[in-house]
Formats: sequence, C-alpha cells, structure tokens
Amino acid sequence: MTKLIKISTVIPTFNREIFLKKAIISCLDQTISHEIIVCNHGGTDQTDQMVKEFEGKIKYIKRIKDYGLHYCLLEGVMEAKGEFINILFDDDWLAPNYIEECVKYFNDNSVGFIFSQAKIYNENTKRIEKIFYNDFLSDEGIYKINKYEFFLLKQLFSPTSFIIRKKDVIDAIYNGGLPFSKHNYKGVGPDRFMILLCMLRYTKFGYINKPLAYFRSHKNSITIEAHSNTNKNKSFEKARNEVDKYYYTLKYGRYFTFMQNIIFFRIRFILRNPKYAIKKLLSKISGD
Repeated sequence: MTKLIKISTVIPTFNREIFLKKAIISCLDQTISHEIIVCNHGGTDQTDQMVKEFEGKIKYIKRIKDYGLHYCLLEGVMEAKGEFINILFDDDWLAPNYIEECVKYFNDNSVGFIFSQAKIYNENTKRIEKIFYNDFLSDEGIYKINKYEFFLLKQLFSPTSFIIRKKDVIDAIYNGGLPFSKHNYKGVGPDRFMILLCMLRYTKFGYINKPLAYFRSHKNSITIEAHSNTNKNKSFEKARNEVDKYYYTLKYGRYFTFMQNIIFFRIRFILRNPKYAIKKLLSKISGD
C-alpha cells in the first residue's frame, strides 16, 4: 500500500518578481496538491503586490530585514507542514509532473533523497542549452549510495532538482554554517551539505531519468555569477570543497577515533608513564 506523502515547496526570493511568478505557477500546476511557501527577506521590488493574485493558494512570508539566503530559506522550511521539502529557487521552475514522479520512491524509508534530470534555460537566447544529470544513470529507479558515491560527489546539485526530508534540511542548515567553516559563497555550503548529509544518513537515493526541473541561466544567477570571474569562482570552489572535506571527516572519522582510542591512546599512555606501564606489564607476565 502506497503511503500518503506530504510535501512542501519552499521558494526563497529576493528582488526577482520578474522570475518568481513563473516559479509559483509551476508549483500550482503540479499534478499533486502540495503546500507552497514563498519567503521574502528584504526584497524591495513589486513582489508583495504580485503575490496577492495567488492569495489563498500560497503562504507568503515577508521580512523587512535581509539576513541572506540561508536564513530566508530556513524560515520557510521551519514553517512548512510537509514531511518532505523541495526547495525551488525563485529563478527556476518545475515540470507539472515533477513532484508526482519523485515522491513515489519515498515509500522506501532507506531512500534519503530523489532528484531528476534538469534542463538549463538560457534567458538571453530563450532556448534550452543542455540537460544536467543525463549522463549519470540510464534507468530510473532506486540505487545504493555507496555504489555511486563518487558520481554523487562529482555532481553540483541544485535544491530545485531534488526532494529530501524536512528534518534533514533543517539539520543541514540550522547552525548557519559548518563547524569551523571559513568559506561560504551565497548558500553554496549549506546547499551542498543537504545532499551530503543524506548520503551519510541513508543507504539509497532515487533518480528520475527525465528532465523535470528547469534551471534558468542569466547574469544574476548565483552559479553563473560565481564563474564570471576568477575571484568569485575561487570562493565558490572553496565553499564546495570545504563541505566535501567535512563529509569525509564525518564518514571516516569514526575509524580514526577507533584507532586513536585503542592504539594511539595506549601508546601515548606508555610514553608518558613508562614506569607504571612497565610495572603493569611485569605483573601480567608474573601472573600477579
């Protein structure tokens, strides 16, 4: 028996009224009814007026102060009633069957996240430039994370293309940054950690081999802007690499801890307390 999936789409927005309307409409056009939350922190354009036409169909959160994408996103997710979350950036949009195609695989509790292929739409040419994640796997379905860990780490995932559990989103972004983190580029760190955290917590992921998400390529896009000059690109890569290092620390740190407790601790103890260690050793040999 298929269980009922409750899902919320959270759209953080900032001065992108020109794109936001299409994102909202794409959510309303979904074949599955779900909660839609638009969270606007500090925006000064005409978004407040535009969203009034969707009154009663979406939840709109507005804050005067802008604390950045991270906290705008977090507030929207905390307000969500769904067990599962799709984060839709305000310049992207979804195919009508995106949610229906994705959520069917969450009936397996070992599945941590599900993502679909995505089309890249060039705002200047008004054309689809390429398709993301179409060279990843040939067939739709559920796959083991361990088997495809390298491929998953190689991908640059956008939250628009995946759905994960609310609790995993919150755990990934609640603290505002990774412990001891030094690098962040406009949400790239917490953004990526959502997927990596799921890779640590679950054994499987779901893949939809159809492009059901749309990424808009334009001059103000975070990813496009990041690659527009050398300094921004370096900041982008540092933020991403820092999260990856943290992932490996969490995954393999337990082995180091075991070695440290069982072997290194004893060696350090012997070196610092040689007389006591020798006495204990002799007592064991003599059987006392």
